[in-house]
Amino acid sequence: MMALQERLGRNKTILANFSYLSLLQVFAILFPLLTYPYLLRVIGLELYGVIIFAQSIINYVSLVINFGFNMSGARNVATYKQDRARLSRIVTSIYWCKFILWLVCLVLYLSVISMVPFFEDHYWVYILSFLLTFNELMLPIWFFQGIEKMKYITFVNLSARLLFVVAIFLFVHRQEDYLLVPLLNGIGAILAGCLSLYILLGKERVRFSLIPVRELRSTYKESLPLFVSILSTQIYVNVNKLVIGSFLGMLEVSIYDMADKVLLLMKLPASMIAQAVFPKISREQNIRFINHVMFLSVGIALLFYISMFFGSDWLVYLLAGEHIEEASVIMRLLGISAILTSINGFFGGNRLVPLGYSFVYMRVMVGNCLFFLTAIGLLWLTESITMYTVTVMVVGVEVFCFVSLVYRNWQLGLLGMIPSELTEAAEK
Repeated sequence: MMALQERLGRNKTILANFSYLSLLQVFAILFPLLTYPYLLRVIGLELYGVIIFAQSIINYVSLVINFGFNMSGARNVATYKQDRARLSRIVTSIYWCKFILWLVCLVLYLSVISMVPFFEDHYWVYILSFLLTFNELMLPIWFFQGIEKMKYITFVNLSARLLFVVAIFLFVHRQEDYLLVPLLNGIGAILAGCLSLYILLGKERVRFSLIPVRELRSTYKESLPLFVSILSTQIYVNVNKLVIGSFLGMLEVSIYDMADKVLLLMKLPASMIAQAVFPKISREQNIRFINHVMFLSVGIALLFYISMFFGSDWLVYLLAGEHIEEASVIMRLLGISAILTSINGFFGGNRLVPLGYSFVYMRVMVGNCLFFLTAIGLLWLTESITMYTVTVMVVGVEVFCFVSLVYRNWQLGLLGMIPSELTEAAEK
């Protein structure tokens, strides 16, 4: 008992941050699930599919604005959180870099949707969806994760999301109100960003300043391998909705998205744990600790999968109000990828990155992306693109990723020892 209390005391900060991250991510998934059945009935599967399709595009725009800063920023903030002057320069550099990328993305995005005929029918859905990028531009989750104070950002984010949910039920009553969905979502993102900046500047006393161009270049250079890694990951994780929408239709996007929302719930525990322990891993670089946490995450993911497997039909009925066999089958298949994602996260982002092997991680992720794109290309050439084949490809790439990451970790000797022990072993 005393040993347990001592261990809990040593990891008090981790437990607190895990709690706040849990609240943040649970409600980030729960709030859309609350509005999901209502929106399906009010605006219909087809229009809802258009909104999801637009959001999938915006996810990639946000990814460019992110540029890996959420990971490199959290790492640097965790390392220099006691040095207030250095901390302010880190924050300022990241915000300047993100703002430049946001402006570039805005110009390119408006140009594309204005010139490509595909976007004509629902032009304003795509325009209003861009407001969601303010979430990536303004919300400094990486900062609060690095200083291990997730309380403020959690309550800010939850307040904005709760406002969105309430607004949906208040203002969206007819199919013609569908444009309000991306508009209200965007307003929530802007409000959350403004409040978090107020906390950053007021409570945490971070000071913005002018940053030399060479320092901005250095910030971009540091995050480049992380950006490539995350982009590669997101291509094979999220491009499936774009493929389904382009080749099959918006109705199919809605069905696939239904299964994907449940998948996010399965991924949630591992994601929360990974984010909570990332600052500690960055500081201490204790591989034994990483392994312990990894096994815990995978165990929880397995329990979630078993529950979901037997309850998938009920979940589909709860969300859609009717039985949709395709959604239930896809849900069970995607669940396998959620288990693998839990493992891969701790072999990659929470092992290779904090231990200084960002370029190795990048090469693995690029390899996974190329594997997935090749597979999708073959499906397209053979005219075999369906919701089921795309789903199988998602699972297949996670298997490929697992094998690649384990091999790379084995090569580097990162599977079971602490770095100091590796050094001693090498000396002997």
